[in-house]
Amino acid sequence: MAIENNWSKSPIIEWTEVAESHVELILKSPELAKATPGQFAHVLTPGMLRRPISFSRIDRSQNEVGILFQIVGSGTQWLAQRQVGESLDVLGPLGHGFPAPDPSRPWVLVGGGVGIPPLYSAAEAWISTTSNPPFVIIGARKSAWVLMEEDFKGLGLAVEVTTDDGSAGHQGTVIGPLEQWLSRHENAQVYACGPTPMLKAVANLAQGQVTAYLALEQRMGCGIGACLACVVPARGEKGLSYRRVCTEGPVFRAEELMW
Repeated sequence: MAIENNWSKSPIIEWTEVAESHVELILKSPELAKATPGQFAHVLTPGMLRRPISFSRIDRSQNEVGILFQIVGSGTQWLAQRQVGESLDVLGPLGHGFPAPDPSRPWVLVGGGVGIPPLYSAAEAWISTTSNPPFVIIGARKSAWVLMEEDFKGLGLAVEVTTDDGSAGHQGTVIGPLEQWLSRHENAQVYACGPTPMLKAVANLAQGQVTAYLALEQRMGCGIGACLACVVPARGEKGLSYRRVCTEGPVFRAEELMW
């Protein structure tokens, strides 16, 4: 798709502080609403580089999408200060998202931190297409940073929460509950997004057992495959190769990646 067809000025129609230091913006945009879960928006903020942010919600009927982010620096601080009625300069939807789940197989959504929102958009998109509703495992450093638990429950889904400090749910990471769930479900499908150590652990659990799709969180330059700033090592036909997260990802099958 040509770059100019991926550019839009998208007005903010809702602003919500969804958790401590986390803000969700709802944008009105027919262009962005064409996204599939796991794709991302590349948002212009002050400075040299845009910010890649996954879609937390995709409503094609209303031409609306959500972007949910943590305030961690000057760029996201600026973004959090935008008001309803202002417009954002956005490239998107970009990248390759998640494939739809096989409706005959059990599936689980595993998210850590700001990796949780794209999994919610996946649940929204496909919950009605399968007789097996997904199980949800979400993790955060502390209770104040747990994201979208009530949104998942609003879809009628079972949710298991973990926190590093034990202030909500089980103390620890998402890997323990995932391992337990996989032990009870054969031929499963895993959809995961979160920090690299978490995704590596998910890939190790899935190896040779289940199908796992991993959405990588990666710093990017251009977002369109030109600068090669976001490449990751992967398995190619002739051994080691490299994949561009912005265009060939951010979603990869676990067995593609080399850690």
